[in-house]
Amino acid sequence: MKQLPKIKDFKAPEGYFEHLPDQIMARRSSRPVIPIWSRYAAAAMVILSLGIWVLTQPETTTDPYLALDSEVNLYIESQYWTAEDILSLTDDSGVILEEIIEEETVFGNEEWIDDPLF
Repeated sequence: MKQLPKIKDFKAPEGYFEHLPDQIMARRSSRPVIPIWSRYAAAAMVILSLGIWVLTQPETTTDPYLALDSEVNLYIESQYWTAEDILSLTDDSGVILEEIIEEETVFGNEEWIDDPLF
């Protein structure tokens, strides 16, 4: 303890505490006073802009059956699934099989049936 330097006592400048309240009041009165209604107006603007943003967002909800249909078509077109895979997924494979045959048949119209060459 003897090695530490001695610290002199701190003394306030002359008249510091007499002038301190006047200095504080001068700083306080120099700031602009914000009216209370402006705070409410700012909060209302934030809520209003958030509401407008939510209402203008595009609706992204889609029908789950349409999404499933497009996903199935993607698997079919990429040749990940074959016709046999699709038929194995259904309960009534006869209807789907007839639709596939109609889509793939070139000779589906009446003109070819009446042709004497066939």
